[in-house]
Amino acid sequence: MKTEWKSTTKYIVGIGLFVFALMVIYISRSVLAMMVIASLIALLVRPLITWLDVRFRFPRGAAVLVSYLLVAIVIVLAPLILLPPIIDAVNFLLSLDYETLIANSMQWTENSLMGMKDTSLEFLGFSVVLDPVVDPLLTAVGDANFIVMPELPSLAAIIPSVGQAFALSYGMAVDVLGTVFSGFVGLLFLIISSIYLSIDGDRFINGFINAVPEAFQSEIRTLLKRLREIWDAFFRGQVILMVIIGSVVWVGLTILGVPGAFALGIIAGLLEIIPNLGPLLAAIPAVIVALLQGSDHFAINNFVFALIVIGLYIFINFLENTIVVPRVMGDSVKLHPLVVIIGVLVGASVWGILGALLAAPVIASGREISRYLYSHVIGEEPFQHVDQPAPEMDISLRESFEEIKDKAGKLLNLESEPAGGEIEDPLQSYEDEPENRQIEIEN
Repeated sequence: MKTEWKSTTKYIVGIGLFVFALMVIYISRSVLAMMVIASLIALLVRPLITWLDVRFRFPRGAAVLVSYLLVAIVIVLAPLILLPPIIDAVNFLLSLDYETLIANSMQWTENSLMGMKDTSLEFLGFSVVLDPVVDPLLTAVGDANFIVMPELPSLAAIIPSVGQAFALSYGMAVDVLGTVFSGFVGLLFLIISSIYLSIDGDRFINGFINAVPEAFQSEIRTLLKRLREIWDAFFRGQVILMVIIGSVVWVGLTILGVPGAFALGIIAGLLEIIPNLGPLLAAIPAVIVALLQGSDHFAINNFVFALIVIGLYIFINFLENTIVVPRVMGDSVKLHPLVVIIGVLVGASVWGILGALLAAPVIASGREISRYLYSHVIGEEPFQHVDQPAPEMDISLRESFEEIKDKAGKLLNLESEPAGGEIEDPLQSYEDEPENRQIEIEN
């Protein structure tokens, strides 16, 4: 006998389940961040697992094991490869003579003001003398030249302080060992969790989709697929952007003759991981080097050369936002720069470095979920824009395309069936329903 709960009972149980879920999230908040990181690791390794599965027909478990071993090797080798140039870049910036930079800036300002001292401007038939404005500025610059720059403490003065600090911290060795042990346990938990998510991630997704009422399963499947595309595009795009921008900055600065161009290119590539703010931060050390060292290839004023370097970074950023980012990221993570900057600042204040780095995909995911919920609120069909037909083109142009397509099909024999099968994915399009696949199997 089938029993049906009353609406009041359903509402009470639903609210109770919701409160229980919030309690579980609150209790497990200490490991929630680690689970998020484990999910991100599994998402990063997923393309490699899929490639081994498709290209070499590895079993799922073997593909996961080999992928994580390769990732571990890369993590071990990456510091050995990247740390030397990063250390050289930091040492190069620390070795710059900043006192000379300030002195040269003061001298350039004073010379510019002296050139303006005897100049008069003609405006609407009136002659305006600049002496009353220039003289106070010259006096201020002259007084600033006598300011004594603060000196950094010498190495001989620092070493005794470091020794005292180590002596005072000797009693905290046990706490340090405890912290290291807990960190090792956390790292082990992170690796094991990400491996389980890589092996059984599709099963978890299928379980979540099956828990949703059948009428909404196709929509949820499509929503999860679009969310995965956002995160895949973000991580893949960040790696490609880091390589492209770092290489372009290195080549551009080398052509201009900026000292330490390779180190500055590495800094630009690494800072590309910070959305929108990274290119601005990467330009600061390059401008400082241009002001201090000038160009190795061109005999040009250091201040003018610094302006040229700023123009180079602006041009690279323009190319990045107009050409590289749309092609690499696509439309899945397309956000206004102001929205991304605000998200980075808010994410950094709430989640620290992790929040700043993941602000863009989190905002894009929230945008996608909000669109889905809003479409139900206003009574529209979710994802209807996905299946919208392409706009009608001119008939003659369309016939020309069809003719070209037919000729190309005959030449390349495109009508033959492709070899190989497809990978089963729980996040398939909602047109491909499980019952349709079952009918095909029975036939």
